[in-house]
Amino acid sequence: MNINYIIFAIPFFLLLIGIEVLVDKKKKGNAFRLNDSIANLNIGIGEQVISVFTRAFMLMLYAFVYKYRIYEMPSNLFTGLVLLFAFDFIFYWAHRFGHEINIGWGGHIVHHSSEEYNLTVALRQPWFFSAMTFFMFLPLAFFGFKPELLLIVAGIDILFQFWIHTKYIGKLGFVELFLNTPSHHRVHHGRNPQYIDKNYAGMFIIWDRMFGTFIEEQEEVVYGITTPVKSWNPAWTNVHYFFDLIKIGNPFPRFSDKVKLFFKHPGWKPDELGGTEYPQKVDNSTYKKFDFVYNPAINKYVLVQFSILTAVVVTYLAVEKKMLFWKNFSAAAYLVLTLTVMATLFENKRWAFILENIRLLVFPLIIYLLPINYSLQLVLTHIAFLSSVAFFFWNSRLQNLQFVKS
Repeated sequence: MNINYIIFAIPFFLLLIGIEVLVDKKKKGNAFRLNDSIANLNIGIGEQVISVFTRAFMLMLYAFVYKYRIYEMPSNLFTGLVLLFAFDFIFYWAHRFGHEINIGWGGHIVHHSSEEYNLTVALRQPWFFSAMTFFMFLPLAFFGFKPELLLIVAGIDILFQFWIHTKYIGKLGFVELFLNTPSHHRVHHGRNPQYIDKNYAGMFIIWDRMFGTFIEEQEEVVYGITTPVKSWNPAWTNVHYFFDLIKIGNPFPRFSDKVKLFFKHPGWKPDELGGTEYPQKVDNSTYKKFDFVYNPAINKYVLVQFSILTAVVVTYLAVEKKMLFWKNFSAAAYLVLTLTVMATLFENKRWAFILENIRLLVFPLIIYLLPINYSLQLVLTHIAFLSSVAFFFWNSRLQNLQFVKS
C-alpha cells in the first residue's frame, strides 16, 4: 500500500492558508508576500512530484528490511501510538542531523530559507532530505512495524507540523510542556543567534527538553537563514548550499579539510583560516528582506498559471501509478520545469520568459501523457492554448522593466 495522504490534505491546506491570509490582512501583519508564498508552494509541489520516485525507492527498501524482522508487530491502536513516539523520536535526530552537519543542512536548508513565517512555509519541503535520512527509520522495519502502519503514522506526524507554521497562534499553556507548538516552532525558524539549532521537535517537544536543545520564544524572531539564498527558483534553493560548500572549501589548503567541511557544523573552517564563524545578531527593524522589482502584471499571470498547475499536479499524483516510467518521468520533469520557470518570472530573468513560451507550447503534449479521459484532456488542452495566447499578448507588458542579467 503506497497511499499519499498529502493529496487528500491539499484542499484543507489551501483553505487554512486562505483563512490565514484574511487574518493577516485584518491585522495588517504583512506575513505574506505573493512571490515568497508562490515560491513556498512551488517547492512543496516539487517535493510531491519528486517523491513519486523517491518514495517508491524508500518503501521498497523498508519492505526489504521488513522481511528480516525479529518480531511482527500487530497493527492496533497501542502499537500505532508506540510507533508514533518511535517515529517522532527518530525524526528529532534526523532533523537535528539536517541542521548540525553541513551535508544534512544542504538537504534541509530550503525549508528555512523563506524570510516570512506563515502556513505556506509548512509546505516548503526539501526535495531530497527524506531520501538522505530514510535509513535512520529502517530499524522500525527490523523491529516489525508494518509498512502500512508506518505510512499512516508518518502521515500523522508530518500533517501535525502544518499548523505550527503561523504567527497568529500564541502560547498554549500546559500544552507547551509536551507538544510542539507555533511558539516553539517560530523559534526553530529564527536566525537569531540564540535560536539557531533549537527546538527540533516534530510532534513532541519532550525530545528537545530531554536532549538540551529546547529554548522558549522570548526575543522577536527574525526568520530565514544567515546567508539568504536570494532566489525564488525552487531547484536552485534546493541545491545552492552544496555549491556554497564547494566555494567555501576552495581556499582550504588541505584536500582532507575540503572533504571534512561536508561533515562539520555549518560555519566551520580550519583554525588557520580563522576557525568557526558564528552567526551575527540581526535587528528586525532594520533588516531588509530579499526581493526583486518586477512588473505587477506578472502577479496576475503567475496566479492563473499556478492555479492551472495545481490542478494538473493533483491529476498527475492521482494517476501516476498507471503511467509507464518514461511518461511518468517526462511529466514529472515538465512539472519541475514549470515550477522553476514560474518562480523565476518574479526575478525578471530573460531566459525565464523564453522558457515560458516553450513550456506553454509543450503543455498539450504533456496532457496527453496522462491516463485521463478525453474530455478532461480536451479541457486542459484548451486551457494550454488560451495560456499561450495570453502570454503572447502580455509578453511585452511583462518585460517592460529592465531585465536582471542572467
